[in-house]
This record gives sequence, C-alpha cells and structure tokens, in this order.
Amino acid sequence: MFLEEYFGTDKGRHINKLARESCTYPVMYRYWLDMLFERVMRLFVWEDTYDSVKNEGVPPKEIEQRLIIRGHCGITKYKGELTAMFGSFFGVTKYQDEWKNYNVECPIYSGKRTINKDIIVVNNNSLRNPTFNLIHHYATMLAHNEVSLIMCLINARDSGGTPVVSTEKQKASLTEYQNKLFNGTYGIVTDIGNLGLQYMGTDKKTQQDLMHIMECREKLIKSFYSDIGVRSAFEKRNNTVQAEVEADTSLLLLNLSDMLHQRELACDKVNALFGTNWSVHVAEEIDYGAENQRIQFDSNTETHIVEDENGLSGGERSALE
Repeated sequence: MFLEEYFGTDKGRHINKLARESCTYPVMYRYWLDMLFERVMRLFVWEDTYDSVKNEGVPPKEIEQRLIIRGHCGITKYKGELTAMFGSFFGVTKYQDEWKNYNVECPIYSGKRTINKDIIVVNNNSLRNPTFNLIHHYATMLAHNEVSLIMCLINARDSGGTPVVSTEKQKASLTEYQNKLFNGTYGIVTDIGNLGLQYMGTDKKTQQDLMHIMECREKLIKSFYSDIGVRSAFEKRNNTVQAEVEADTSLLLLNLSDMLHQRELACDKVNALFGTNWSVHVAEEIDYGAENQRIQFDSNTETHIVEDENGLSGGERSALE
C-alpha cells in the first residue's frame, strides 16, 4: 500500500510521531488556526489583479493575508510593478486613526509612501481591525474542545483517578501502561517492589458526555461562520420561523458587507490611481444575493420567492418540487 510505504520514509516517520503528539492542545491549536485562516481566505474573490500566465500583478492571496493578519494592506509600485505590502501608518493629523503617510515593507524592500498619491491602502473593515484575532479566539476554543473529545474517548477505557507514584520504576511502569491505554492495546501496571500505587484526585471521567462535546464543536464552528458573515446550514424547519430567518440573514450580511465595501472602495481607488481594472466580490458559494432570491418559510414547506431587480415578486417555487 502506498501509505504504508510512505510511512517508512523519513517524512513518513515524522507523521507517525505526530500521530500521538496531535492529541495535545498546542498541535490542535495550530491545526484550527490554519483551518480557520484558510476558510476566511476564501470569503472574497478578486478579479483582474494578477495575470498568472505573465506572472504580473498582485496575487489575491497576498492581499487577503495582509488584511486578515494586520487589518490593512498597501498597494503600491515597486520597480514599476504593483505589489501588496505590509505597512504601518505614521505622521500627525487631527485624528488618531487617520493618516496621510504609510511605511511599506516586504522581504526585499522598505520605504515611505503618501496615501492616495503613490499608494492605496486597503482596509479589512471600516475600523481596520484584523480578522486574525477572531480566528485566534475560535482556534483556542476549538482546540480545547478537540482535546476534551479525545480525552473523553481515552478516559472511557479507564475509570481510575489520577495516579501518584513514589519511585522512578513505578513511573516507568505506569507510563508504559498509559501508552498502551492510549494506543488501544492490552497492558497491566507492574508494581515493582510492592510499594503500592495510589490513585488520588477526582475521577478522570469527564462530566460531559461524548455527544455534548460534539455538539459544542459544531456550535463553535457555526458561531465562527456567523461572526464572519456566513450561514453554515439551515436550522431545522420546524424550529425556524420567517422572522428568525430574515433577522439571521440581516446579521450575517452586516458582518460581511463592511468588509466587502472596504475592498470595493480600494478597487476603485487602485483603478483610478494605477489604471487597472480590479474588482472584488463575495464568493458565489456564500453570496446570498447571487440569484436575487430570498427565503420564506411557512409551517410545511420552504418557498423561494424570486424577485426582479425592482424587488417585485415574480413567482414562487416550492422547495419540495
């Protein structure tokens, strides 16, 4: 088998080592940090910013990375080519959060620019807040949840309390037993010297059962999507009324629309200053207005009301059809 052969290589042995370490909080945190960061990167689609054939222009991922991490990104020319750069504001103005100058930096260059003269600053939102703080917040909670889930599964194999040993030999014996417990193999604790092993503290069994932890995981992911303006799934029809659906959609659009508006403003400014044809839009998979439809619920069916460009109803189509 391919994977069995691959695990025999140096890189494969590293994966085998990671198999056990992956159950710890630091690894889980890094996993969710990467996963949530990647999902936020997919929110917006940039058009005509980069020519992959000629390798010219600004790759969209370079813009989004800087917006997510710093909350703003500078678009300027370096050696005649448009480039996305990290940066910081400087200078003194009558406001604390509005500046005229911008320090740019990249691995091969740093310098000063004048905003709207030789650089356009793209904002992540109207307050220039980075999305990374939100990603970190949910990555922390999801990592703790994953560790709790794994420990719940492992601790179900052993209902003892916290073991306390008095010698190194007892420690080695107990460590070997816990390794077998983790790996799902049979094993016993050898009390060398008959000194006695003690189990102290609370029972290792968690007060949360497996299903509650899984439900918490799903709700955390859904809450994350809601905070960035994405509906993760429809609620159960019999638990959702039309007013709740419309209110939920409005809140989602509120979270997303500010970020989209700031990107659209930046596209207009970049086009005017540098003669480009940039545009940006929400990814079609999450664009609630892509088909100009709204969703309406009654007690039995889910009905799509199709509206024209003037907002007038043009007919109905049942979701059961």
